[in-house]
Amino acid sequence: MKKQPHFIKIKNFVPSKKMGQNFLTDDNIARSIVNLINVAEYDLVIEIGPGGGALTQYLIQFNRKVIAVELDKRLAEQLRHKFSRYVNLQIINDDILEIDWIALTKPFKRVVLVSNLPYSISTPMILQFLKQDKVLIFYCMLQQELVDRLIAKPGTKNYGSISVLVQFYTTISKLLNVAPQSFTPCPKVESNVIVMNKLQQTFDEHWAKFIRQCFAYKRKTLVNNLKSIYPVHRIQHNLQKLNIVCTIRSEQLPIATLWELYLGLQK
Repeated sequence: MKKQPHFIKIKNFVPSKKMGQNFLTDDNIARSIVNLINVAEYDLVIEIGPGGGALTQYLIQFNRKVIAVELDKRLAEQLRHKFSRYVNLQIINDDILEIDWIALTKPFKRVVLVSNLPYSISTPMILQFLKQDKVLIFYCMLQQELVDRLIAKPGTKNYGSISVLVQFYTTISKLLNVAPQSFTPCPKVESNVIVMNKLQQTFDEHWAKFIRQCFAYKRKTLVNNLKSIYPVHRIQHNLQKLNIVCTIRSEQLPIATLWELYLGLQK
């Protein structure tokens, strides 16, 4: 068995494949990530999946409140022991996808989200972020394949519902490339550190449902994807108003046009 990360002091610890545990072990990368974040600007830092504390050890140096949410009970207990002298750090042993965000962020005004996200929850966690009005910025490490989907443009193979939603609600920037050798166990994919800055729109569940339906089946036309929720004649009428052929596929349309179509179909 590959030697466990030096910062994990748990006897016979075996990383969980189910939890997608790949621990960042490159200290230079950890420092670089935290240096990208102006932690002093925020009242609260929420770290998702701190693992052995590779990022945590630097986040807590800024004398800002840090809440680290760790699903693995073994790691949560170790983190409490390892950083016990830091009064500004709170470790929560819970599932970040099930957490009460209102309770978590109250009474803080400026909240930043930071994570080396387990790949298994990357997309659900990004959607959670989009839904939180109070959390305006998210620094995260993701597998390169997902980042390519998040930044994809219309007409490309990676352009889909997550591309549209992320680009509609945020501005997204790639900050840092991270090689597989920076992790233990070593993943089979490259990773990217990105930042998503929230725009001011409040998340619209109806718009999100519309976009998911637009891209439900890649090989189908937009009309065929949407006909389960709108009458065909209504879809065709709104497409014609936008001078769009009725045989078009969703991946050919820019976000602004999809938004216009959505608004037209709500009337």
